Amino acid sequence: MMYHKQDEWLPLVGETVQIRQYGRFVRTGTVDAVTADDRILWLGADGVNQRQLISKAEGFEVWMTYKWETANAGR
Repeated sequence: MMYHKQDEWLPLVGETVQIRQYGRFVRTGTVDAVTADDRILWLGADGVNQRQLISKAEGFEVWMTYKWETANAGR
């Protein structure tokens, strides 16, 4: 599965993403909300994971797979 770094976070509300900090995997989750200035997002609570604030200023990056790539993976 190929992941792509997402520099614009606002369009990601509702998407499942992978969070990395300084190149290291942190967690996977669904984007619950993003600030209007595109600097902070919240991952929704999921199982044992609580809702989490993710900030670009703290070195977090958002990565995701594109649906059209994963849909064609089985062909």
